[in-house]
Amino acid sequence: MIEVAFLGSGSSGNCAVVRAGRTAVLLDAGLSPRQVSLRLGKLGMRLEEVSALLLTHEHSDHVASAGALATRHGFPVWGTRGTIERAGLPGPLFADLHVVAGGEEVTFGGGDLTVRVTRTPHDGVDPVCFVFADGSGRRVGVATDLGHLSRKVLAALEGCEVLGLEANHDVDVLREGAYPAFLKKRILSDVGHLSNEAAAAGLSRLLGERTRIVVGLHLSKNNNTPTLAERALRQGVERLGAKVVLEVAGPDAPTGWYRARPAGGIG
Repeated sequence: MIEVAFLGSGSSGNCAVVRAGRTAVLLDAGLSPRQVSLRLGKLGMRLEEVSALLLTHEHSDHVASAGALATRHGFPVWGTRGTIERAGLPGPLFADLHVVAGGEEVTFGGGDLTVRVTRTPHDGVDPVCFVFADGSGRRVGVATDLGHLSRKVLAALEGCEVLGLEANHDVDVLREGAYPAFLKKRILSDVGHLSNEAAAAGLSRLLGERTRIVVGLHLSKNNNTPTLAERALRQGVERLGAKVVLEVAGPDAPTGWYRARPAGGIG
């Protein structure tokens, strides 16, 4: 069995934990070590049970505590070369660094957990997303910070039993809001963030017969609400006649565990 819980998701900080068998890894480190530990505790886990930290890209809401987790807790860190360098991790204090690239696979826990790396369209140096699989081939896909759903990202995420997908903003709220023009342009660009509408439209490619859970991620505090994000995603699900659990994650508390099990997703 493979499962994921989102410790926090949003503009203020992102971190998730993925577990299969006796192996657990953290995905991103945008929360303080204290918050990571506290929120893992609410899920019945201790920080000492985590065996690695995977980073998607170098923006602070994803890497702010990566250095502290690596030095204080001895976590090996996995990320692309650009992410590791821009996050400020190289140096004698960070000996346990592992460079990955899009298209590669990494295995943890003697085969408990396999991670597929895919390049993503975002304005980081070398951003990626990850698809996690257990020994039986059940998959959890997590992708945020997407200017658009590229062909590579769609192919990587398609048919995952559990799908965590960015639903960052409502386009109308963003356009009418107080953000300066340059920032609106950046968010709406092909290397910015995925809107509710784009995420909902992408479900037509992403949901498969085995998909049972969809979680909206990385909601903007200023340009979105959980209600708007869930409504858009639900409309996308209903257009397909899909039968999935649909939820959105927030920044202030962990979700529960989302477990990948065989189930009908469309029908």
